[in-house]
Amino acid sequence: MKRILLSIVILAASAAAALGQQVRGVELTRAGDQLRVKMSIRLQEVLPGHNQTVVLTPQLRNAGISQSLKPVGVYSRNQWYYYERLGTHAGGTEELSFRKAKAPEFLQYDAFVSYDEWMNGAALYLVRETLGCCGKEKSAKQERFLAQYQEEPREVEVRVDTVYIEKTVVVEKEIESRTRSINGRAFIDFPVSDVKIYPEYHSNKAELSAMRTTIDNVVNNPDWILRRIWIKGYASPEGKHEVNDRLAKARTASLRDYIASQYRNIDPALIEVEHEAENWEGLRAYVEESSLPNKDRILEIIDGDRLPDEKEWMIKSRYPEDWKALLKDCLPFLRRTDYRIDYDIKEIINN
Repeated sequence: MKRILLSIVILAASAAAALGQQVRGVELTRAGDQLRVKMSIRLQEVLPGHNQTVVLTPQLRNAGISQSLKPVGVYSRNQWYYYERLGTHAGGTEELSFRKAKAPEFLQYDAFVSYDEWMNGAALYLVRETLGCCGKEKSAKQERFLAQYQEEPREVEVRVDTVYIEKTVVVEKEIESRTRSINGRAFIDFPVSDVKIYPEYHSNKAELSAMRTTIDNVVNNPDWILRRIWIKGYASPEGKHEVNDRLAKARTASLRDYIASQYRNIDPALIEVEHEAENWEGLRAYVEESSLPNKDRILEIIDGDRLPDEKEWMIKSRYPEDWKALLKDCLPFLRRTDYRIDYDIKEIINN
């Protein structure tokens, strides 16, 4: 028996405050010598003001090295015609350009970049730059961490079987048993207190499409065997814990039923679900990285041994301004669904 190391791709998705509010469904995947970056950008949240241009540039960074991907430019009416007369774009020749009045609500961003070793562990940022009249006046740049690309080694067993043919010829065939997983994150929106999935509601169309694309990549590959679709739904620490537990459970079950309805050829028993009533771990991670005035005191409450409803009440009542910021910039993104697609690669036989 011998062993080999197999690299797998981890899909990371993160959306938090500031620019992160406008981005969902971030996916980073590697295909050979290319790294693919996909996300849904809500352009209606980043529209320029009068005589302005907004340029959004995804950027990979690691160990002092950076790589920008194709930018997205959104132009006010005057700036659109200004750059049109120049025959150029504020973000360069590869820019995806939109006039403010005709910009879609959601842009399904999809870009490739040549892969280099330094990108293993690289962080993906979204940089926003606002240009004033004629591109001369600029505001300070804003940027937000979105995700991280990481390849993890996994041990895979390789067994060698001996086959006897006509009792004289021996053929050794090396069979590689390869198991891989693709991880993703979706932000499915529900009307208040509702548990039914509405594909056209808010950004659900883009979120569900990204999830189906991930599943399609597995089930439509003739060399891969689907083993499991694992789904875990979270509610945020807002409201009664008992209610959040019920909602998280029912909404996760609704997503399971939706996936089952989209893939009649998949055994429903392969779709496994879990839920977590309130995503306190996610809240803690956000607070720890934040600049909230009462960050340390809020962390003490989160780390305490009180019941969830007591913790929420203490934060809301003692630090109302911090709580308002959390309601706006953090809690919506704690209501999420993590999913993982497990699959095997069919036996490869070398004679």
